[in-house]
Amino acid sequence: MPNLVIVSNRLPVSVARVNGKLQFGQGMGGLATGLSGYTKQRGTKWIGWPGIPSDDLTEQEQAQITRELRRQHCYPVFLTRAQIGEYYNGYSNSVLWPLLHTLEVKPYPLRLWKAYRKVNGIFADEVLRLSKPGSTIWVHDYQLMLVPQMLRRAGRDDHIGFFLHIPFPEPAVFRTDEEAKSLLRGMLGADLVGFHTRGYTRQFLAACDELLGLRSETGTLLIGQRPVQATEFPMGIDYGRFAAATRLRSKHREVRRLRKEFKGNKVIVTVDRLDPTKGLTERLQAYQLLLRQQPKWLGKLAMVMIVAPSRTDIDAYKSLKDRLDTILGEIENEFARENWQPVHFIYEPVPLERVMSFYQLADVAFIAPIRDGMNLVAKEFIASKRFNNGVLVLSETAGAAEELHDAIQVNPAQPQTMVDGLSRALEMPKRELRQRARAMQERVQEYTVQKWADNFMDVLQASRSLAPRRTRTLNPSLEHDLLRGYHHAQHRVLLLDYDGVLRKIERDPAKAAPTPELLRTLKNLAANPKNEVVIVSGRAKEDLVGWLGHLPIGIAAEHGALFRRRGGKTWHSTSTDARAWKPYVANLFQYYADQTPGAHVENKEWSVVWHYRRASPYYAQKNLVALRRLLKPLLRQYGLTLEEGRKILEVRPAGVHKGQVIKEWLIHDHDFLLAAGDDVTDEAMFTILPPKAYSIKVGAGSTQARFRVANVPIFLQLLEKLAKD
Repeated sequence: MPNLVIVSNRLPVSVARVNGKLQFGQGMGGLATGLSGYTKQRGTKWIGWPGIPSDDLTEQEQAQITRELRRQHCYPVFLTRAQIGEYYNGYSNSVLWPLLHTLEVKPYPLRLWKAYRKVNGIFADEVLRLSKPGSTIWVHDYQLMLVPQMLRRAGRDDHIGFFLHIPFPEPAVFRTDEEAKSLLRGMLGADLVGFHTRGYTRQFLAACDELLGLRSETGTLLIGQRPVQATEFPMGIDYGRFAAATRLRSKHREVRRLRKEFKGNKVIVTVDRLDPTKGLTERLQAYQLLLRQQPKWLGKLAMVMIVAPSRTDIDAYKSLKDRLDTILGEIENEFARENWQPVHFIYEPVPLERVMSFYQLADVAFIAPIRDGMNLVAKEFIASKRFNNGVLVLSETAGAAEELHDAIQVNPAQPQTMVDGLSRALEMPKRELRQRARAMQERVQEYTVQKWADNFMDVLQASRSLAPRRTRTLNPSLEHDLLRGYHHAQHRVLLLDYDGVLRKIERDPAKAAPTPELLRTLKNLAANPKNEVVIVSGRAKEDLVGWLGHLPIGIAAEHGALFRRRGGKTWHSTSTDARAWKPYVANLFQYYADQTPGAHVENKEWSVVWHYRRASPYYAQKNLVALRRLLKPLLRQYGLTLEEGRKILEVRPAGVHKGQVIKEWLIHDHDFLLAAGDDVTDEAMFTILPPKAYSIKVGAGSTQARFRVANVPIFLQLLEKLAKD
């Protein structure tokens, strides 16, 4: 990708002075690994702080650092010790970090905000100096939330992405900072704003609504005429590295040595930075409570707690270390025996290679942060269990909990849930243990950090198409190009809406069963081993399974709230919404259905629909106005979206849409992608597709699709041609 600029607080290469000389070290963090495929490309630049204050450097040394870093496509932003203290330790880590993690924020002097704004400006100026107009710029994390807007104000045609690597809180929490609006506007300078989870995305969109009056349509906000897309990209790990370590002879020797050291003990491992958000004291106290409640584990259980020192010049971190020492002393005094130590506390930076050995050794990983953007340690542990022989106890408030459903999830605010979770993990039957671990292993193997970076870049490039575009009729020449691309492809994905695409719209939706000809076409398409066929519909899963469940295809129901893969029987949900809103919406819809002859209410698992296809236009339009007005406070209160399709009004969680669910298939490698839809609900799907995908609108109406066909019969003729290939 030409003209790519990556911007982060720290560079992937660090500089330090050792014995009076400058030394350069490689960073091995997840971000550096995920972007390694891009940083090696010619023309890529990575801009960030090299890790040493400019006060400690002569002009000659700054020039030396700049020369050395440029060899690795890195470009330094030099900061003074005062700027680091006020911008980084001050506003970034003493204000934004606790704010975004929903922790208490102490009053702070205005100079911290001014320093933050100034340093963000320094970063933005350096980006503009080192890049060309039309560049792709990816800005990372909470330290640089103002940079996207600063870049946008330069008036260039840059393509800007921003990713927040930590949580985004509820609007009521976020707005407590006086600069909340400025921070939101800063992020909204990007074309694409990414988060780890759907919950964080939903809370960001809600904050934009409440603080700036910006409502989203399926995750897209309009800043004037410029669209900004917000969505989630769960970050993964370098799975191959961890999996390979399980096969190394040197690693086997190290693990055997550790097993001798912990002989006769089950081992619980925790791996964290020193940080108030990580729930370190809460976990120690839960372990202490476990030993009190279940003395059978005395002498038979060991907890290895690895904590890397962090931000030790900040008072809150110093106090946390003191508190940890106190609890460790209490546990030691209460339970330690002559030949048994209940906790092995390792307070030092531990190389990842050694951490891997502890992962392979451990029976249980105890990962229970109070709040965490993702928590990659949980995924690293799973990847290290080659034989699926470990149990993950995971906080439900970690971003990883939205993916790793087979972990034992606990609430760090309720100590007994952690005690019970540990007890269950330690005594879990082997068969259940392996089933859970295998399912998580597959997920972690599939969603790697490299896929995370590729997905973000793909959507960032595609987001250019969110602006109004010219849709071309799929004429014979264009159809020929499509058929040729399909013929030469080895890995094809076909994403097909049902009503209005595969079957014409019926006044009675129950009468839209597939014809024998349609079933034959879908069967032939699905039988081709090069094809992955997916029905992406707003219908309930019962309809789709009843009509299409016997075919070897993927199905996404209720606009993507539920999905199952080809050949699978298990349905997966893409939302964690509690659905407390459903009775209120259903009652409101039913009241107005009773006032509208011909209207009826459909109560799906994840949405409620008001159908008025068979209603009198007069009564339907009259009551639609009332419904839209009465729904507004409910939509705001519960984070819902109102979708108006073909003679329907549908309410569902804001994070549920077709654009979200199709990521479950886009994550896989493919060289031909076709998506077809007919109404507004399909636009969320079209907008996230790669630029070269064949997106097809069936019928009239404005669209983000590249191509259009006039009606269902014409599209079915196209499918029949594909099926004969």
